[in-house]
Amino acid sequence: MSWLHDASKEILGRIQEVKEAKAWPFFRPMENVGSRVKVGSGSYVNFTSNDYLGLSRDPRVMKAGVKGIRDYGTGLGSARPQATSVRHEELERRLATWLGYEACMTFTTGYQSLVGTLSAFLDDDTTLILDRLCHASIMEGMFLARGEHPDMEVRFFKHNNMRLLEKCLRTSEYDKKMVVAEGYYSVDGDMGPLDDMVDLCKKYGAVLVLDDAHGLGALGPTGRGVGEIFGCQGDIDILIGTFSKSFGGIGGFVCADRDLVDFLMLKARSFMFSATLPVAQVEAALTALDIIENEPQHLRRLHRNGELFRAGLEDLGFDLGNSQGHITPIYLRDELLTMKFGAYLFHGGDIMMMPFISPGVPPGTERLRCNITAAHTRAEMSYALEALAKIGPMLEVLPEGTSTRASDLQRVGWLLQHKLRGVRNAGVPYLVNELSDSAQKAVDYGRRMLNGAHRQ
Repeated sequence: MSWLHDASKEILGRIQEVKEAKAWPFFRPMENVGSRVKVGSGSYVNFTSNDYLGLSRDPRVMKAGVKGIRDYGTGLGSARPQATSVRHEELERRLATWLGYEACMTFTTGYQSLVGTLSAFLDDDTTLILDRLCHASIMEGMFLARGEHPDMEVRFFKHNNMRLLEKCLRTSEYDKKMVVAEGYYSVDGDMGPLDDMVDLCKKYGAVLVLDDAHGLGALGPTGRGVGEIFGCQGDIDILIGTFSKSFGGIGGFVCADRDLVDFLMLKARSFMFSATLPVAQVEAALTALDIIENEPQHLRRLHRNGELFRAGLEDLGFDLGNSQGHITPIYLRDELLTMKFGAYLFHGGDIMMMPFISPGVPPGTERLRCNITAAHTRAEMSYALEALAKIGPMLEVLPEGTSTRASDLQRVGWLLQHKLRGVRNAGVPYLVNELSDSAQKAVDYGRRMLNGAHRQ
């Protein structure tokens, strides 16, 4: 035992309590991916995935990944300066063209894209201005840069508040200013007012860096993200994306003009000193891009599913904050209640929704995050709404008597589809559990009936 173990005791003790209450929602070992996942002997409707278009299971994307392994093996054995394939260059060319930039570079993860970009450009004569709800990878890039450049000024503005952003720009200590924000916020499900942000950056001569990891491929008429929605895609100086969301893979990328990308390739430490993205993932990303560009039905289905589920939640009376699109937070604003609601959904409803509590979100904003994808069926979403309508009153989140507008026949149909898909997903162990559970319920019901007869 050492001081390292002493430091871990408090948090591990709290986690153990949650585990004993069967409310621990993290690190559940899934045996497959998609809108329906097998965990142990159970089968669950999955609302935790960022695979927004469902491309991780597309046979063409998987086949492309296999081809990458056959052609190049499982890895290139080094970092990009000495391990660049022609397929990396093709992917970067395609992404730059698709998004309207001169150049692009790929990283092994989206996290590394942000850390490498910020730490490469920031110095002691720079003012960095951040939205308070920026992702941890953006904060990590700031910390890394500030460790090397302690005189760098860092300022924050209240989430999406353009008045405070302008104040930060107007009163900044340095002439060199960089504004970093997200396009679509992954926990709140809202968008930054990008057009106003662009105008302010132009007014004060600031560089705009946009992390649109959750928007690219999933938002906008053609999937080009928040910049496309606001009509200012060409005004973003540096655009950062990822392959781990709508592309269904892993990796990150940065789009900018040719000089900035060439500079980053020599200066970004997370690019220079990290093993290069395996070609299997490059080939998968190229095929996913083909699908995003040429098959708009996946994007339309995502938008339709998001609208359907959101409307159902609003009808039930849940607090959805300022969210829009396919990421839907269900605000419960209490840590214990949020953990309990997630546990009820998992153990009682065969549904996975991720609880977000402090420090992941500020105290008082605790919520379940529900990610809708193009792969979710209407039956899966309807079944989930029925479960939420039942659990909500049980935990006093919704009024007694809250109900969806579905008929009894529809409810029975969704339940049957849920059970049948569970059998297909998890096989015999799931069926055995279901039969055992039904038998136990029958025994309990019989005992209640007998007890009632004895009392009479």
